[in-house]
Amino acid sequence: MPEEEPVVDADSWKSALLDLFGGGWTFAQVGPRRHDDWRRDMTALMALKAVDPRHWASLNYAPDNENRGGTNSPFFPWSPEETGASLHEVGVESAGRLLVALQGDLYQASSIPDFEQRKEGLFRSARTILSRFGANSRFFTNAAEARRDPNADLLNPDTEWDCLSVYITDCGLVAVSDTEIGVFWAFWDD
Repeated sequence: MPEEEPVVDADSWKSALLDLFGGGWTFAQVGPRRHDDWRRDMTALMALKAVDPRHWASLNYAPDNENRGGTNSPFFPWSPEETGASLHEVGVESAGRLLVALQGDLYQASSIPDFEQRKEGLFRSARTILSRFGANSRFFTNAAEARRDPNADLLNPDTEWDCLSVYITDCGLVAVSDTEIGVFWAFWDD
């Protein structure tokens, strides 16, 4: 992805979010960063106990599942330490590629319909989403490939995922800045 930094506002955010997460079993939410240990803020967001401080668009299109325990959260109610143990830090380039790949079947960009024709726009949407968190942000994924290589090419990864949800498999990205935390996830279930 080129280094161009897009301007992000409520409208461009919503457009990018819908472009990448509006067509499948997905979850895309942002909440405030209130703790030194960002994992506490992440698990609050995953439990739907945090609200976007900017009040911008968010999505929760996770499929219905009897294992959700009466909550709307698709994630296991794990402690911050348990959840954090399944995450691996990645660089911004890997993070952007993963945001695009989450749209494909089993998180593979190669399975996105008309990918070659849509590639430029999908990467632009990924840059818009990531730009909200600023240049000093950090990114984490449950893709096991990142455990071995934080700069792994996650566009079409040949990897396993440390699942965090009640579904058969899931993959996602956590974005962490000094003031906000974002959780962007896709799910697969029978």
